[in-house]
Parts: sequence; C-alpha cells; structure tokens
Amino acid sequence: MKPVSSLVTRSLCGTDFDDARAVADEWFGHPVGLTMHRLFFDQLGSSGVWIGTDTGVMVGVLLGLRSQAEPELGYIHFHMVDPAWRGAGVGSRLYLTFFDQMSELGCTRVRALASPTRTASLRFHESLGFSGRRQNDYLGPGQDRVIFERSIGDTESV
Repeated sequence: MKPVSSLVTRSLCGTDFDDARAVADEWFGHPVGLTMHRLFFDQLGSSGVWIGTDTGVMVGVLLGLRSQAEPELGYIHFHMVDPAWRGAGVGSRLYLTFFDQMSELGCTRVRALASPTRTASLRFHESLGFSGRRQNDYLGPGQDRVIFERSIGDTESV
C-alpha cells in the first residue's frame, strides 16, 4: 500500500457510480440499498470527493452537498473507504477535502449522520472534531442516528 499522500483526489462524477456501487455493500459490510442511488452521482457528484491511486483505482468516496435549506451547511450523505486502506488516513482526507470545498462555497459547518451501533464511525467523527447527539427514530421507527456537526473554516484544524 502506498502512502495516502500519494493518492489523487478529485470531484465525483456520474461515471463513478458503477465502480462505487460494485463495492459498496462489501466496503460498508452490509447492503446500502438506495443510500447510493445513481441520481446522487449524476446530479450531486461534483460536490463529492473521489480518492484513488494514480492509475485510477478508487480507494474511497464521499458524497456530500451544500444544503439548499441551510446554505451555510455542508452535508455528508455517506463516505466509504476500501477496507484495505482503512486506518491510513483516507477517510480523513476525504473529509478534509470536502471541508475545503464547502468552505470555498461559504459554508461554516458540516453535518453527518452515523448509526449509534457503528462504533468505528462514531469514533471517526469524534476524532475529526465533530460533536454528536443521538436522535431516536430519526429515519423512521427504530432507525436511530447520531447527528454529528462541526464548524469549518480557515482557522479550524483537525
């Protein structure tokens, strides 16, 4: 495995959907269903982040957007990292790249969700300076989520 600093980042595009969909269930460790709909890549991909090798092998994806309802908010819909690259800083680099993109658009904060049972995801968000609060039934009955939020800007650091 090469160092994360050797990886390439760019905006997502519609053509990334097939590669991401092919590995999503495996990388997430469970079926993701319509959480990863092609529409997100085609219409919102440019605000997302792709990271991979210089030969074009994807090792991570973040799909996020600037909120229409709250223009100062960047929202991370999901991110995923190749299990072989976890712990190498790929997830952090996806998030930091997204923070920079959202800051350039005038956003001052970022929000992300996590299942309260996914302890690695909870720790990951906390390590990046997010604060979270649990909301029961957020996505419907029995679908609790931790709503994470943090400020972004030129003076923020992780």
